[in-house]
Amino acid sequence: MAAQDEGAIPFSIAHDQQQFRLLELPPALLDLIASPDPPVLSIKSQAAPIPAGTPSSKPAYAVLCTSNKTFQLRQVQTSNSVFVTQPVYKAQDDDIALPGLAAIATCTATLELHPVVGSAIPYLKSVLPVYDISEDITNAVGNSQSKSRLFLDIPLSDDECEAGWQELVAFELDSSSFRPSAKTLLQIWQSINAAALAEGISLGSQFLTENLHKAIEDEGYPPSLLNSLLGGLVAEDESFISAWTCLDAKKCVRWVGKIVLEVKGGNSGLLTADFLDAWKDCLPEAWREEAELEAIHGSYVLPTSTTIASKGDLENNEKEPSESSAKTASSRKWHEKFARARRR
Repeated sequence: MAAQDEGAIPFSIAHDQQQFRLLELPPALLDLIASPDPPVLSIKSQAAPIPAGTPSSKPAYAVLCTSNKTFQLRQVQTSNSVFVTQPVYKAQDDDIALPGLAAIATCTATLELHPVVGSAIPYLKSVLPVYDISEDITNAVGNSQSKSRLFLDIPLSDDECEAGWQELVAFELDSSSFRPSAKTLLQIWQSINAAALAEGISLGSQFLTENLHKAIEDEGYPPSLLNSLLGGLVAEDESFISAWTCLDAKKCVRWVGKIVLEVKGGNSGLLTADFLDAWKDCLPEAWREEAELEAIHGSYVLPTSTTIASKGDLENNEKEPSESSAKTASSRKWHEKFARARRR
């Protein structure tokens, strides 16, 4: 009989098997984890809108997120025998314990990570109630969820969630989160523009945010909504600071044009000349000449040679406010007095 190889290690399979999942990390993520300052990783999934098992329920899936990247978890079956082992010591006939290995789990599948890029807007629209102001009546039903709580159930990184939050001009109010309707956004902007003209505030230069808040405080807009709007209109290389604000002219012109077209154009569209006039009337005098169709390229269609319509409806899938919505009246002093005012 051939002599046993002295270099062999005893191997056994444990009777009580444990449950493990093997996770294969892509090189880029492995480098981040191995870096001196590794990021915090989180596993997220979308909250089930309906109980599991119902015919219309969607299959659940999970993603692994860094602060700014999202990786979809995908289970891949393997035909190889993959064992998870741990060192053990087994006594021999001479009562001398020798080191060996014991398989404590068998893995038949591996979790792979695949980078994905997505928009949080569809997820946010499905969970954020609409905050709408119509004829001095505010309609809003809270969802009793904070911004951070909502982000936990969106299968995207926090940075991607934040980008969608800013694009919708979402805000927190009374322990709930909302997204304003397009009509409300236009109404607030008209109040801002009119108040800035009346108070001599140059929106394209540094100004005290508090002064603008005071100028339209009689309008009754939530300060958090106003700050969310202003924060989305500052220059790309600047962060919104509550004390001082300076709006980016190009960003404002484009945003206002899209909102005006969304509200006034609807699905049927309107005369292009009328749209351009309405757009210019909503801008400070110094920005009026920037109101050209090129500024909103990709956001409109031309049904005919003389009409224009919005390419995307900001209020798609928005539900009508409930009859039980909270209703509060607020005055519109600046809006009534200066809505059509402009420098001559």
